[in-house]
Amino acid sequence: MKNIKKNIKKVLLIFPPVVCSQESPKQIMPPLGISYLGAYLEGDYEVKLLDAALEGYEHEQIISPGFFQYGLSAEQIKQKITEFSPDVVGVSCLYSSQFSAVSKICDIAKEISPLIITLIGGTHPTFLPKECLGFESIDFICLGEGELPTKALLDSFKNGNSYEHIDGIAFRTDKDIVINPQKRIIENIDALPHPARHLLSLDKYFKIGLPMGLISRKTPAINIITSRGCPFECSFCSSCHFWSRRYRVRSVENVLGEMDELKKMGVRELKFFDDNLTLDKPRAKALFKAMIKREYNFSWNTPNGIAAQTLDEELLYLMKASGCYEVTLAIESGDEQILKEVLKKPIDLEYTIKMAKLIKKLGMDTYGFFIIGFPQETKKQIYKTLKFMDKIKLDRISLFIANPLPGTEIYDVCKKQNYLCAQITGKALDYFSSSFETPEFDSKFLEKIRRDWYWAYNLKLLLRNPFKFFRNYSIFIFKRPLFLFQVLIKKLIIPSLIYGKRKTSKK
Repeated sequence: MKNIKKNIKKVLLIFPPVVCSQESPKQIMPPLGISYLGAYLEGDYEVKLLDAALEGYEHEQIISPGFFQYGLSAEQIKQKITEFSPDVVGVSCLYSSQFSAVSKICDIAKEISPLIITLIGGTHPTFLPKECLGFESIDFICLGEGELPTKALLDSFKNGNSYEHIDGIAFRTDKDIVINPQKRIIENIDALPHPARHLLSLDKYFKIGLPMGLISRKTPAINIITSRGCPFECSFCSSCHFWSRRYRVRSVENVLGEMDELKKMGVRELKFFDDNLTLDKPRAKALFKAMIKREYNFSWNTPNGIAAQTLDEELLYLMKASGCYEVTLAIESGDEQILKEVLKKPIDLEYTIKMAKLIKKLGMDTYGFFIIGFPQETKKQIYKTLKFMDKIKLDRISLFIANPLPGTEIYDVCKKQNYLCAQITGKALDYFSSSFETPEFDSKFLEKIRRDWYWAYNLKLLLRNPFKFFRNYSIFIFKRPLFLFQVLIKKLIIPSLIYGKRKTSKK
């Protein structure tokens, strides 16, 4: 059916419960996706935002071995939808592991009323639209950047027009599934209103106080994004396909306007969620100079990571002076061949070491991302990454196991080579276990080597600089005092004892 004649007035946008590994601590920040979309629709529709992860933060349930979900229960979500009585329910699916919760929410909406129109968006449905539309309760998918297709779709409902040719949507017909690729993106992102944070319970985020990355120097902290798009084509990342390869930035004045609003809200720390905050150096320098001049006194860091090749001494000095206390370097591999031929990531490892030393010299902390277990990687190359991790001597690191996320080249390679251990749709994925195996290594090898090196590295950091360790993690330790102890028992001590017994018995 290509026309829906309906008086669309009320739109409920939902961020679903979050699924994560029992090795992962819970983190919570305002969902920028539905916040931007809500602000974009607010002038034409009555919009309500529901962050189910926040509102049910204390409600946890085990959903499969090694994984738990936190957020509102199905009954609570049903009650929220019933109370608002929306014409449209839109659900964000940021992570593949959330899809089961997303499809359940759509089921609930249809149970309340078959007339409720359901649509979903985010990275998972964007790259697996056919699989997601196999679920009857999902009516539409908005592909990629959500504002333009969602608004066009809702307007077509309201006006009784055809949605058949709208860019960036997928839907079912009586005979087939139609996928209209997204041809248009928002060139001038200054035209977007600031996120509709007023539609969320900010005080609850501030009270919980566990932001992405778990590190904060000041509270309350909030996330902000100043650019979209990525010109790079890293094989393990879907960002350039989701947001497009066209790098688009908000003007300095536009960003400062949002910072003014955040200052009035009492925000004291910023989390820059940009994929490429410093790619445009002149613009980045102008922004940090303006932050210094306006004396915001925000503390800030970059939990999504920064490419070392975009940094220089002047830029780092301005970052420090404007309140930056930690720079996250997205390094991924310590092997040049893997970086160039497999990951297709433009990194100079020697320059990265140089920048890491400079960051420390200027008084900021360093944090690094590393990944092992890519489908074309050898054990020798994995050990080379681990040795580089020791060589660069960052203040803290995250060591992940590669997983084939939909929309990435790695996913396509694993699928082609029949490496995948299970279907991705609805499967809980994390970065501490592997969902594929190759002739070179299996999941047990990766999990053990990741665990041993990760904990050894962080224990060395604790011994080398206990003051810095406890300063960084003090907020987290006091808010989740049992979590670290539980992880130590489950992920370090018990596995080590088991491995030790197996090794002894083999002798």
